[in-house]
Amino acid sequence: MSNIMLIDACNLKCSYCFANEFVNVSRNEISLEAFSKALEFILGDGSESCVGMIGGEPTLHPLFDTMMRMAITDERAKSIMLYTNGLLLHEHWDVCCHAKTHLLINCNSPTDIGEGAFKRLCENLEILLEQKMCKDRVTLGINMYKPDFEYRYLIDLLKKHKLDHVRVSITVPNMDGQRNTDAHAYFRLMKPNVIRFFHELLANGIIPHFDCNKLPPCLLEKEEIEGFYRYFSDPFIKENIDKSNIANRHVTCAPVVDIRQDLTAVRCFGLSSCTKQRIDKFKGIKDLKNYYYRTIDAYAWNSAYSSACSSCYDRQVLSCNGGCLAFKIEEILRLAEYAERRLGE
Repeated sequence: MSNIMLIDACNLKCSYCFANEFVNVSRNEISLEAFSKALEFILGDGSESCVGMIGGEPTLHPLFDTMMRMAITDERAKSIMLYTNGLLLHEHWDVCCHAKTHLLINCNSPTDIGEGAFKRLCENLEILLEQKMCKDRVTLGINMYKPDFEYRYLIDLLKKHKLDHVRVSITVPNMDGQRNTDAHAYFRLMKPNVIRFFHELLANGIIPHFDCNKLPPCLLEKEEIEGFYRYFSDPFIKENIDKSNIANRHVTCAPVVDIRQDLTAVRCFGLSSCTKQRIDKFKGIKDLKNYYYRTIDAYAWNSAYSSACSSCYDRQVLSCNGGCLAFKIEEILRLAEYAERRLGE
């Protein structure tokens, strides 16, 4: 799926923000003309039928409703994915509750966003899920950004609204000092609390699904994996666990194109500083993704975090890339530069 960044401004200031190169640096709103061009670029070649709306906080854009309606009424768009913190949903019920609109609501803890903002989030969730009856098109999510991240508040929300799935993500490096480091050392720090969190989710009949930066299988001990088998006694877990990517060894990362307000695109915000391309250089979204596959992803599979990765069967057969590519972007770019130089000789 590909996304359109409507605005740089956000009503939160999350320390882990994946788009911190842009967010709250300025307001920088997309124009209707640029939005229309971005929408055409994503839907025009027929390879995609879902469009993501992102920010910043997209609901802050003064023309948010207008742009949502432009996307909703485009017959080529089968669904619109809104990525939001949920604090302003009460101002946009019509477009947010449309049958084409799906919402991924990132739920930060009250410690992080303050009791007032968290109360507003809970009030909006109550209306959206219980009164507007949009439960089948809403996913709650959490960004796990430090080893002792909070999660009890989220389990309480999921249980209250009888939601049986949740989107989870270990945050990607968003500062230069965090990139080009040992990804596995970072995962080992995060793993204990992630496993505790997953146990509590599954014990409550809730299945997690990794969105980004999944734990590599080599870092999970046999007994840690077997510890989850007990939840198969729950018929719902047993029947639906295969729909979640926590049930397999695959750790992969494909281009998720984010189109900026000036109609430049990046492969993903974790690699924004080195993958900017103007969309008018390409015929459509499929060609742009293929460009990223050739210039970034091909070399990502041929670089490694450690000697263990270099000899790993899962890497050799394109089943595990070891984690977020931002951890090894310098090596990826070095390999790409070398290959392009040899081609030119």
